[in-house]
Amino acid sequence: MHSPKWLLLAALAFACVASAASPVPTYQTQTLEGWTVRIDDRLLTPANKPATNKALVLLAAQLKDVVRIVPAGPVAQLRKVTLWLSPPYPNEEPRATYHLSESWMRQNGRNLAMLKSVEFSNVSIFEKEFKRMPVLVLHELSHAYHDQVLGWEHAGLAAVYVRAMASRSYDCVERWRAPELHSTFERAYAMTDVGEYFAENSEAFFGRNDFYPSTREELGKHDPGMLALLQQVWQVTPTTTTTPIPPPVPAAFDARCYYRLTTLWQGEGMSLDILYDGKANNVPILARTGDYDGQRWKLTPEANGFYRLTTQWRGTSLSLANAAGNRPLLVKSADVPEQRWKLIPEPNGIYRLTTQAQGDALSLDIVNDSIANNIPILAKTGCNDSGQLWKVTTVPVPPEHRVEDSP
Repeated sequence: MHSPKWLLLAALAFACVASAASPVPTYQTQTLEGWTVRIDDRLLTPANKPATNKALVLLAAQLKDVVRIVPAGPVAQLRKVTLWLSPPYPNEEPRATYHLSESWMRQNGRNLAMLKSVEFSNVSIFEKEFKRMPVLVLHELSHAYHDQVLGWEHAGLAAVYVRAMASRSYDCVERWRAPELHSTFERAYAMTDVGEYFAENSEAFFGRNDFYPSTREELGKHDPGMLALLQQVWQVTPTTTTTPIPPPVPAAFDARCYYRLTTLWQGEGMSLDILYDGKANNVPILARTGDYDGQRWKLTPEANGFYRLTTQWRGTSLSLANAAGNRPLLVKSADVPEQRWKLIPEPNGIYRLTTQAQGDALSLDIVNDSIANNIPILAKTGCNDSGQLWKVTTVPVPPEHRVEDSP
């Protein structure tokens, strides 16, 4: 798995200024937890040795975890894979790589002795990387197991990967980045190819992955076919039977209730409201959450799974519609596709809102203007856009606020 580009800056601060592409590098050999580790001598200079020694301690801890969590048979196979520690390459992100392709290595001037081995050029940022990916080393060793033990063309693995691709269940999943960073929603790295599908889900199976499904339990619910295959190929006896979670289906919203709409981006402290401007009073806005009838939305079912959105304040005579410039407005209710909204379920009880007129290519979003960040708009649908991910929550209506619909 590649590291984020910003980690390159940290690697450049590493005292090793020589390139791993320098001719004829020499190596020292150590044994860690049964693995042969080849260390580039440039990492062992007086300036670099303290950081390298720390990295070796961290690497040994990860390998010890591999021995602890992976059955003995597969561990014996994994220990046949040599681990190489290199300085960062010029003009390349520091990373961990399983070298599968001899032709790629030749084209990129790499040391062919590393073929079928794992190379780490991110030694200087091990600590940061291991916090983000607690079983990063197992991820790379999983590539080796896939290639050297299962065979890259493993039919069972190819079949579950094709099913996962077809289901699109990995197309927009949560990604945990770091304690100080917000999670994002994006296409799972597992969908890169069948190799990453195996390695990413092996991370979830044995430890914790940074993409959903993150754990064995989540994997069993999200992709039970892959869970069963991993149990087989990694020689793990199933201990519990998980009940698969069916794909999200459109919710049946109760037309008798009112709902609050908030975004994943701005959180539950800001709700979709109607601006009281003393004029038309029909402009939607994100406003501070409160006990206001402009924030109580009725979702009335229409044909073919669409809904009409109206507020308690303005009543059913005014409906939310996509208007000029893809700006939503409350307009006179009519039987038109601009007023029919689809609520598309996403993982974790979140919805995406689109209109029948514009289709799923445009989703209800909030403009990021770096000022108020509170103006709704229909924008191009994107997975990693938390302004397009809406939480729909039932809200009670106090008796004193129960009003008749506008005429």
